[in-house]
Amino acid sequence: MEEEKMKATEKYTLEEVLRKIFLGIAVIFLILSAWGVYSALNDFIHIWISYKLAPVYKALLNLAVLILAIYVINLLVKGGKVSGGDEKKRE
Repeated sequence: MEEEKMKATEKYTLEEVLRKIFLGIAVIFLILSAWGVYSALNDFIHIWISYKLAPVYKALLNLAVLILAIYVINLLVKGGKVSGGDEKKRE
């Protein structure tokens, strides 16, 4: 019982705190770079694709981003567990 209390009151080490801070910074950089790629692709579509087809390609790009975002949110909500047919226990 005392071991449970010890685990509940353990302090984070400096290494764990720094790792979480750097992970947060990396996530911020990832979001900024993803926004930059998204903007660049929109500019690319605007410049190089015919004005008649540009809305179609922009819609496809937005749909792809939406699907990717739903997938990532789904993974985060489930805790990173990928569901599929491999969940059967091997005996």
